[in-house]
Amino acid sequence: MQTQEVIEGWCGVAVSIGLASPMSRAVTAAVATGAVCYFLKYPTHAFRQDGGMRPLRSLSAAPDATDRHFILTPLMVGTAVALFT
Repeated sequence: MQTQEVIEGWCGVAVSIGLASPMSRAVTAAVATGAVCYFLKYPTHAFRQDGGMRPLRSLSAAPDATDRHFILTPLMVGTAVALFT
């Protein structure tokens, strides 16, 4: 007779859906964060009217530089998930 696997807690759920390693959880979190940012129209702050990318203020002295860059948010979330899970 076969026994059914018992899933207990968030760790068990993560393993059962394929998120057993920190790297897979980090990639999933970064992609999900990027999707949420895209749906909230967050990337529009990082582009000019002509479609060019605005530079990051900490790296450039351009007058139209931005403090918020859309790629930093998913990278920071993915890094935090990889380090702390």
